[in-house]
Amino acid sequence: MRFLVTGASGFLGWRFATVLRERGHDVLPLRRPGGRVRSFGLEVRELDAGDPAVRPLLAGCDAVLHFAGVPDPASAREDPARAVRENAGTTLNLLEGCCEHDVGLLYPSTVRAAVEPPPDEYALSKRLGEEVCRLHPARATIVRLTSVFGPGQVAAEGATGAMAAFAARALDGAPLVIPGDPERTRDFTYVDDVVVSFERLVAAGRWNDEVLLASGVATPLRRAAELVREAAGSRSPIETPGGDLPPGENESWEAPAGSRLECVRPLEQAVSDYVDWLRTHAAAQGRARA
Repeated sequence: MRFLVTGASGFLGWRFATVLRERGHDVLPLRRPGGRVRSFGLEVRELDAGDPAVRPLLAGCDAVLHFAGVPDPASAREDPARAVRENAGTTLNLLEGCCEHDVGLLYPSTVRAAVEPPPDEYALSKRLGEEVCRLHPARATIVRLTSVFGPGQVAAEGATGAMAAFAARALDGAPLVIPGDPERTRDFTYVDDVVVSFERLVAAGRWNDEVLLASGVATPLRRAAELVREAAGSRSPIETPGGDLPPGENESWEAPAGSRLECVRPLEQAVSDYVDWLRTHAAAQGRARA
């Protein structure tokens, strides 16, 4: 199959493009001008996903995987209008191209977007992106994700997420800090397992649908930090200073009962695989952050 993958400078876009290529697919990664340069071993096009000039690139594709946008709550809080433009406006532009070339689009959203009302600016911007997919005549499927982590997610490169922060600090021997409630839970999924699920959705032609991809396991952040510390062979202390957090951040985010990826590795193995990858990635080393 042929995929156009937007947001190729980011964690999910880079990993999806890399794994799909390894699995034998034809992949065209797209990154915004001036975006981070990552190694793909294939041609990368520089265009903003909201630029109409992107649309001709969809010709001959089986699907667009749209990872461009504002990917985290903190960035959305800082500039809510930008989050809406990039999470909803770019989606509309790509859907116009999908109509022109008879291509389907997979829109990665968040489990937070299902909450009424959306708990923060990030969830709201992703919900608006979902609505664009629902209302547009192009084929599109909304994929709500939980806490995805794994190779390509490097704190020193600006990646957010508990696992990225824990792993970076554990490998440095620094304290693993959990502000707020350390027993709040997340449903952690390994990025490579999520890639396979996206691939299967496209292969099955599952369009105009809404899908939740999750492990089905609620893990307290304290336990996640312990697993990372064990995988890293670290003696870093786990600190729980408490304190208030922005809306949505001190909540537990779990998938509904029965939600589960078709292929999901145990969290212990996933954490170990991630830490092993970080050990080989130059930017993840302490000297690169100094």
